[in-house]
Amino acid sequence: MERVETPVKINVNFSSEETSNDIEIIEVKSTNNYSQDIHYLLIETKLKSSSWSPNGEQIVNSRITVRATYLYGSQGGFKSGQLISEMGGELHHGRRSVKLTNGSVMVDSSMRGLHVGTFIFNKIISWAKQFDPSFTIVPISVIAGDAGGNNKNRRNKLYTNSGIRFEWYDSKESAGRSDPTLKVSDLITYTNWPNITKNQGMRALDKTWRDLSVLKERNRGLRASQRYYRREYETIRARLRAIASFMNLPMYVICILLGLTIGRVLGWYQGL
Repeated sequence: MERVETPVKINVNFSSEETSNDIEIIEVKSTNNYSQDIHYLLIETKLKSSSWSPNGEQIVNSRITVRATYLYGSQGGFKSGQLISEMGGELHHGRRSVKLTNGSVMVDSSMRGLHVGTFIFNKIISWAKQFDPSFTIVPISVIAGDAGGNNKNRRNKLYTNSGIRFEWYDSKESAGRSDPTLKVSDLITYTNWPNITKNQGMRALDKTWRDLSVLKERNRGLRASQRYYRREYETIRARLRAIASFMNLPMYVICILLGLTIGRVLGWYQGL
Protein backbone atom coordinates (compact mmCIF):
# COMPACT_ATOMS: atom_id res chain seq x y z
CA MET A 1 0.00 0.00 0.00
CA GLU A 2 1.40 3.34 -1.03
CA ARG A 3 1.90 5.85 1.80
CA VAL A 4 0.68 9.36 1.15
CA GLU A 5 2.27 12.13 3.17
CA THR A 6 0.16 15.15 3.96
CA PRO A 7 2.15 18.39 3.76
CA VAL A 8 2.15 20.54 6.87
CA LYS A 9 1.13 24.08 6.15
CA ILE A 10 2.71 26.83 8.21
CA ASN A 11 1.13 30.21 7.89
CA VAL A 12 3.92 32.77 8.14
CA ASN A 13 3.27 36.41 7.37
CA PHE A 14 6.43 38.48 7.54
CA SER A 15 6.31 42.24 7.58
CA SER A 16 9.29 44.37 6.73
CA GLU A 17 11.03 46.50 9.32
CA GLU A 18 9.43 49.76 10.31
CA THR A 19 11.59 52.70 11.32
CA SER A 20 10.55 55.98 12.88
CA ASN A 21 12.63 58.97 13.88
CA ASP A 22 11.83 61.75 16.28
CA ILE A 23 13.87 64.84 17.12
CA GLU A 24 13.55 67.46 19.81
CA ILE A 25 15.72 70.19 21.27
CA ILE A 26 16.19 70.55 25.01
CA GLU A 27 17.53 73.47 27.00
CA VAL A 28 19.92 72.47 29.79
CA LYS A 29 20.79 74.99 32.50
CA SER A 30 24.01 74.77 34.47
CA THR A 31 24.27 77.01 37.54
CA ASN A 32 27.44 77.76 39.51
CA ASN A 33 28.48 80.39 42.04
CA TYR A 34 29.18 82.98 39.36
CA SER A 35 26.76 82.53 36.48
CA GLN A 36 24.15 80.39 34.80
CA ASP A 37 25.09 78.71 31.54
CA ILE A 38 22.54 77.46 29.03
CA HIS A 39 23.18 74.61 26.61
CA TYR A 40 21.03 73.31 23.77
CA LEU A 41 21.09 69.64 22.84
CA LEU A 42 19.51 67.86 19.90
CA ILE A 43 17.81 64.61 21.03
CA GLU A 44 17.27 62.02 18.30
CA THR A 45 15.10 59.00 19.06
CA LYS A 46 15.13 56.20 16.49
CA LEU A 47 12.76 53.22 16.72
CA LYS A 48 13.08 50.11 14.57
CA SER A 49 10.69 47.18 14.79
CA SER A 50 9.95 44.00 12.85
CA SER A 51 7.06 41.58 13.21
CA TRP A 52 5.96 38.25 11.82
CA SER A 53 3.07 35.88 12.50
CA PRO A 54 3.91 32.16 12.59
CA ASN A 55 0.64 30.21 12.79
CA GLY A 56 -1.28 33.38 13.47
CA GLU A 57 0.69 34.44 16.56
CA GLN A 58 2.28 37.85 16.16
CA ILE A 59 5.88 38.22 17.31
CA VAL A 60 7.44 41.64 17.51
CA ASN A 61 11.07 42.63 18.02
CA SER A 62 11.92 46.24 18.64
CA ARG A 63 14.98 48.41 19.14
CA ILE A 64 15.46 51.98 20.33
CA THR A 65 18.45 54.32 20.03
CA VAL A 66 18.63 57.75 21.67
CA ARG A 67 21.41 60.19 20.77
CA ALA A 68 22.19 63.57 22.31
CA THR A 69 24.24 66.00 20.19
CA TYR A 70 25.49 69.41 21.32
CA LEU A 71 24.13 72.34 19.33
CA TYR A 72 25.39 75.48 21.03
CA GLY A 73 25.46 77.25 24.39
CA SER A 74 26.51 80.29 26.36
CA GLN A 75 29.80 78.79 27.53
CA GLY A 76 32.83 78.05 25.38
CA GLY A 77 34.68 74.78 25.37
CA PHE A 78 31.88 72.82 23.67
CA LYS A 79 31.85 71.97 19.98
CA SER A 80 28.69 72.06 17.89
CA GLY A 81 28.00 68.56 16.65
CA GLN A 82 29.78 66.91 19.60
CA LEU A 83 28.18 63.60 20.65
CA ILE A 84 27.15 63.89 24.30
CA SER A 85 25.56 60.48 24.80
CA GLU A 86 24.11 57.49 22.95
CA MET A 87 21.97 54.89 24.70
CA GLY A 88 19.75 52.12 23.43
CA GLY A 89 17.56 49.16 24.25
CA GLU A 90 16.18 46.06 22.57
CA LEU A 91 13.10 43.84 22.92
CA HIS A 92 13.50 40.07 22.39
CA HIS A 93 9.97 38.75 22.08
CA GLY A 94 11.07 35.14 21.74
CA ARG A 95 13.09 35.34 24.97
CA ARG A 96 10.40 37.48 26.62
CA SER A 97 13.09 39.92 27.72
CA VAL A 98 13.99 43.58 27.36
CA LYS A 99 17.47 45.12 27.33
CA LEU A 100 17.69 48.64 28.70
CA THR A 101 21.22 49.36 27.50
CA ASN A 102 23.29 49.02 24.36
CA GLY A 103 26.29 48.09 26.50
CA SER A 104 26.84 51.53 27.98
CA VAL A 105 24.94 54.15 29.96
CA MET A 106 27.40 57.00 29.67
CA VAL A 107 27.34 60.78 29.27
CA ASP A 108 30.28 62.89 28.13
CA SER A 109 32.18 64.23 31.12
CA SER A 110 31.45 67.80 30.03
CA MET A 111 27.71 67.33 30.70
CA ARG A 112 27.68 65.06 33.74
CA GLY A 113 25.67 66.12 36.75
CA LEU A 114 23.10 67.99 34.63
CA HIS A 115 20.48 65.16 34.50
CA VAL A 116 21.10 64.60 30.79
CA GLY A 117 21.73 60.89 31.36
CA THR A 118 18.51 60.54 33.39
CA PHE A 119 16.56 62.34 30.66
CA ILE A 120 17.83 59.99 27.95
CA PHE A 121 17.54 56.82 30.05
CA ASN A 122 13.94 57.71 30.92
CA LYS A 123 13.09 57.63 27.21
CA ILE A 124 14.25 54.01 27.11
CA ILE A 125 12.28 53.20 30.27
CA SER A 126 9.13 54.76 28.76
CA TRP A 127 9.69 52.73 25.59
CA ALA A 128 10.06 49.48 27.60
CA LYS A 129 6.91 50.15 29.65
CA GLN A 130 4.72 49.64 26.56
CA PHE A 131 5.55 45.92 26.40
CA ASP A 132 4.25 42.95 28.34
CA PRO A 133 4.68 43.70 32.08
CA SER A 134 5.84 40.13 32.69
CA PHE A 135 8.84 40.39 30.37
CA THR A 136 12.18 40.08 32.18
CA ILE A 137 14.74 42.87 32.27
CA VAL A 138 18.13 41.66 31.08
CA PRO A 139 20.55 42.16 34.02
CA ILE A 140 22.66 45.32 33.95
CA SER A 141 26.21 45.13 35.30
CA VAL A 142 28.11 48.05 36.80
CA ILE A 143 31.80 48.06 37.68
CA ALA A 144 33.92 49.75 40.33
CA GLY A 145 35.88 51.55 37.62
CA ASP A 146 32.83 53.75 36.96
CA ALA A 147 32.37 54.62 40.63
CA GLY A 148 35.06 57.27 40.98
CA GLY A 149 34.30 60.67 42.51
CA ASN A 150 30.64 61.67 42.41
CA ASN A 151 29.90 59.36 39.52
CA LYS A 152 28.89 56.44 41.77
CA ASN A 153 26.09 58.37 43.44
CA ARG A 154 24.83 59.76 40.13
CA ARG A 155 24.96 56.33 38.49
CA ASN A 156 23.21 54.49 41.31
CA LYS A 157 20.57 57.20 41.67
CA LEU A 158 19.79 57.02 37.95
CA TYR A 159 18.98 53.31 38.23
CA THR A 160 17.16 53.60 41.57
CA ASN A 161 14.89 56.36 40.28
CA SER A 162 13.97 54.05 37.38
CA GLY A 163 12.94 51.21 39.72
CA ILE A 164 16.00 49.04 39.07
CA ARG A 165 17.26 47.04 42.05
CA PHE A 166 20.85 45.82 42.33
CA GLU A 167 22.66 42.93 43.93
CA TRP A 168 25.90 44.54 45.08
CA TYR A 169 29.23 42.75 45.20
CA ASP A 170 30.58 45.02 47.95
CA SER A 171 29.29 47.11 50.82
CA LYS A 172 30.23 50.37 49.07
CA GLU A 173 27.79 49.64 46.20
CA SER A 174 30.53 50.22 43.67
CA ALA A 175 30.04 47.07 41.59
CA GLY A 176 27.14 44.72 41.11
CA ARG A 177 24.38 43.40 38.88
CA SER A 178 20.71 44.26 38.65
CA ASP A 179 18.19 41.79 40.08
CA PRO A 180 17.71 39.05 37.43
CA THR A 181 14.04 38.67 38.46
CA LEU A 182 13.27 42.30 37.60
CA LYS A 183 10.23 42.69 35.33
CA VAL A 184 8.96 45.44 33.06
CA SER A 185 6.23 46.08 35.64
CA ASP A 186 8.93 47.10 38.16
CA LEU A 187 10.20 49.95 36.01
CA ILE A 188 9.37 53.54 36.97
CA THR A 189 9.24 56.52 34.63
CA TYR A 190 11.11 59.43 36.19
CA THR A 191 10.50 62.99 35.07
CA ASN A 192 12.13 65.19 37.70
CA TRP A 193 14.80 67.32 36.02
CA PRO A 194 14.14 70.99 36.90
CA ASN A 195 17.09 72.26 34.86
CA ILE A 196 15.93 70.68 31.58
CA THR A 197 13.10 72.01 29.44
CA LYS A 198 12.02 71.37 25.88
CA ASN A 199 12.91 74.20 23.56
CA GLN A 200 9.44 74.63 22.07
CA GLY A 201 10.33 77.78 20.17
CA MET A 202 13.19 76.03 18.36
CA ARG A 203 15.39 79.05 19.08
CA ALA A 204 18.47 76.86 19.16
CA LEU A 205 17.67 75.42 15.75
CA ASP A 206 17.01 78.89 14.36
CA LYS A 207 20.39 80.10 15.60
CA THR A 208 22.05 77.00 14.18
CA TRP A 209 20.52 77.70 10.75
CA ARG A 210 21.66 81.32 10.96
CA ASP A 211 25.19 80.25 11.85
CA LEU A 212 25.11 77.79 8.97
CA SER A 213 23.97 80.53 6.59
CA VAL A 214 26.83 82.76 7.73
CA LEU A 215 29.32 79.93 7.15
CA LYS A 216 27.89 79.29 3.69
CA GLU A 217 28.18 82.98 2.84
CA ARG A 218 31.78 83.04 4.02
CA ASN A 219 32.49 79.93 2.00
CA ARG A 220 31.07 81.58 -1.12
CA GLY A 221 33.24 84.63 -0.44
CA LEU A 222 36.34 82.47 -0.07
CA ARG A 223 35.57 80.70 -3.32
CA ALA A 224 35.13 84.03 -5.12
CA SER A 225 38.43 85.24 -3.70
CA GLN A 226 40.08 82.03 -4.79
CA ARG A 227 38.84 82.54 -8.36
CA TYR A 228 40.03 86.18 -8.31
CA TYR A 229 43.51 85.32 -7.11
CA ARG A 230 43.74 82.46 -9.58
CA ARG A 231 42.97 84.85 -12.44
CA GLU A 232 45.54 87.33 -11.09
CA TYR A 233 48.10 84.54 -10.88
CA GLU A 234 47.49 83.47 -14.47
CA THR A 235 47.72 87.11 -15.64
CA ILE A 236 51.02 87.74 -13.84
CA ARG A 237 52.37 84.43 -15.10
CA ALA A 238 51.54 85.36 -18.69
CA ARG A 239 53.21 88.76 -18.25
CA LEU A 240 56.36 87.15 -16.87
CA ARG A 241 56.48 84.80 -19.83
CA ALA A 242 56.20 87.75 -22.22
CA ILE A 243 58.95 89.64 -20.40
CA ALA A 244 61.17 86.56 -20.44
CA SER A 245 60.60 86.15 -24.16
CA PHE A 246 61.41 89.80 -24.79
CA MET A 247 64.57 89.58 -22.69
CA ASN A 248 65.73 86.49 -24.58
CA LEU A 249 65.27 88.08 -28.05
CA PRO A 250 68.42 90.30 -27.85
CA MET A 251 70.37 87.29 -26.69
CA TYR A 252 69.19 85.39 -29.72
CA VAL A 253 70.40 88.26 -32.02
CA ILE A 254 73.77 88.49 -30.25
CA CYS A 255 74.30 84.73 -30.53
CA ILE A 256 73.48 84.82 -34.28
CA LEU A 257 75.86 87.74 -34.94
CA LEU A 258 78.56 86.09 -32.86
CA GLY A 259 78.16 82.88 -34.83
CA LEU A 260 78.37 84.71 -38.16
CA THR A 261 81.52 86.58 -37.04
CA ILE A 262 83.23 83.35 -35.97
CA GLY A 263 82.23 81.74 -39.27
CA ARG A 264 83.75 84.64 -41.25
CA VAL A 265 87.01 84.46 -39.28
CA LEU A 266 87.28 80.78 -39.95
CA GLY A 267 86.34 81.21 -43.56
CA TRP A 268 83.01 79.39 -43.23
CA TYR A 269 81.02 82.45 -44.14
CA GLN A 270 82.02 85.48 -46.24
CA GLY A 271 78.80 87.46 -46.26
CA LEU A 272 79.92 90.12 -43.74
